[in-house]
Amino acid sequence: MFKSTPTPDDAFLRGLSFFAGLPEPDMAAFRAAMAVKNYAKGQNLFHQGDKADRLFVILRGWCKLYRGTAEGEEAIVAVFTRGDVFGEAAIFDNADYPVSAEAAEELSLIEIPAKTLKARARENIDITTRLMASMSREMHKLQIENEHKILMDAPQRVGCLLLQLSSDMIGTGGTFLFPYDKSLAAQRLGMKSETFSRALAQLKAAGVTVHGPEITIDSFDRLIDYSCGHCSAVQNECRGSCRATDCKNCAQTVKFPTT
Repeated sequence: MFKSTPTPDDAFLRGLSFFAGLPEPDMAAFRAAMAVKNYAKGQNLFHQGDKADRLFVILRGWCKLYRGTAEGEEAIVAVFTRGDVFGEAAIFDNADYPVSAEAAEELSLIEIPAKTLKARARENIDITTRLMASMSREMHKLQIENEHKILMDAPQRVGCLLLQLSSDMIGTGGTFLFPYDKSLAAQRLGMKSETFSRALAQLKAAGVTVHGPEITIDSFDRLIDYSCGHCSAVQNECRGSCRATDCKNCAQTVKFPTT
């Protein structure tokens, strides 16, 4: 069973770019309207084409966003975790969600009704600006991922993912548990599961060892040298390529969720 999740405190919320620096009337309205909900692995939050009636902030767990075809195929758009905000379409009148969302693992979310979001945006245009900035950042991430598919081979792309997943780890290297199904990771990277597995095995030459869900990276710098040379992202665009815990130029660190 998923552990109960208390209502988040201001320290968590104000540590996120969307909420940081918002005036107290806006924060008070969001706190009053928000609900914390838990979802089991595989449970849908919403489907592509549903009315965009909520904004979501992840407290714990992992969520996949995807688009589906009539044949039942899925194209993974993003995989989100603690601190990520999605469902920005809720700010627009009569908008639909352009993707579907499903709990990739057990998931706890803050849900803010679109009605509250729109009401506060009418009072403070900065709220709309922040949501548009969030959408722009996600679009830029997709552009970088498309670049990777052109310029990087499969092991380099998997190495990039491992660096992102371990971005909160301190030290020269370390071990962590892969946080969601590797088949989902393969989909996210646009490759078959067997290609993903082969790429993981090939990363042994870059100091990566795999034992089931356990991933050990001997040297973050070594993996960065192997994976990041064909990526145009700079440090403030990719937390995975910068291991300095006090780097003020880095994007906000996503904390690895505990179990």
